[in-house]
This record gives sequence, C-alpha cells and structure tokens, in this order.
Amino acid sequence: MSNHQDDEFDGIDEPIRAEREIVRFFDGLEVDGYRMPNLEFRVGLSGASRVLGYDRDWLRDVLQTNARTVKSLRGLGFSEQIQKVTAQSKHQNSFEDTTISLDDFNRLIVYATSKGKKAALALQLSFTKMALNDFFRDAFGEPPLSIEQKRQLFYETYAASISPEDWRRMDKQDILRLALPGDEPHLRKGRWNSWIEEN
Repeated sequence: MSNHQDDEFDGIDEPIRAEREIVRFFDGLEVDGYRMPNLEFRVGLSGASRVLGYDRDWLRDVLQTNARTVKSLRGLGFSEQIQKVTAQSKHQNSFEDTTISLDDFNRLIVYATSKGKKAALALQLSFTKMALNDFFRDAFGEPPLSIEQKRQLFYETYAASISPEDWRRMDKQDILRLALPGDEPHLRKGRWNSWIEEN
C-alpha cells in the first residue's frame, strides 16, 4: 500500500507515530488504516482515493490544487484536517503516510457518490446495509454477525451495486485491484461471475 514519503504537505505538523493495519472490507478492497496515540482511527489518502473509484493521487491533488472541489467538500463538512503519520510495517520498514479522519472519509464517500462514482455508491450501500442489518438483528434479539459474515454481506452488497455494464467499463487496473472473489481462479468464495451470467 502506501510505502512512500508524502513531501507534498509541507505545511502540516511533524508526523505522529501511529499503528498501521490493512483494513479489508473484503479480499481485494482495502485501505491503509492507522490508530493514533489518542486511539483515533484514520485512513491513508491513497487508499481512500482508490476505494472511491479515483486514482491513488486524486485526493492529494484535490487538496493541493482544486479549490472548487475543496469548497464542495467543505460544504459537506469536510474538515481538511490532514495528519502525517509515521508507522512501521510488520517487516520493520518505516515509512510516512498522510491521513484523514474517518469522518472526512465518510464525507468523501458522500461526495464521490454525488459525482456518480459507482465504486463510492457501492461502498456507501454496503456500509448502510451492514449498519441497518446490525440494528434490526439487535431489535429482534439476534446475535450480531461475525466479522467474516459482515465481510460476506458487504461483498454481496458491493457486487450487486455494480452492474455488469459498469464492471466492463471499469479500468482494467481497477478490476485487477478489486480482485473480487470469483473473478480469479484462486479466489473461490465469491459469486461475481455467476451473478454476471444471470443478468
């Protein structure tokens, strides 16, 4: 994921040491996640851009050069509170990344959805379905889903939200990056291919 220096944001504070983990929504759809010393969770700019259907440098470029988009984001409550972090990977490689809060990530999802980004809409629908499911299970006295069951529900909602036509229009690199289960022979759990054939 993000193993590079972020020199572009010279005006922000010195990097804060954080814990880093890969946050997987399902196999192939993930972001760099960070836990700050105050226990706040944050997400790396590149991963946030990619899961919304943009190229990896989209958010970085927007924050530096696109006042119009930044104004639209501010209108949604985007805080622009960028924080550099330094973290160590499990292989002991130290690196820096630039992050935003989960609240700002949520607002980016809303923005990208309003701009017609299918990946963002699929993400938003998947998160909403998971949350609704949790509340209804609780109301009827059912136990919460396990994290693996939640990932499966997330994946099914995500896959169903992207039509076969949209899938075919996606950039080849986007398709490889998503690597939805079922699209590759070594990923057997998904139903994407059978879903396409049914439609």
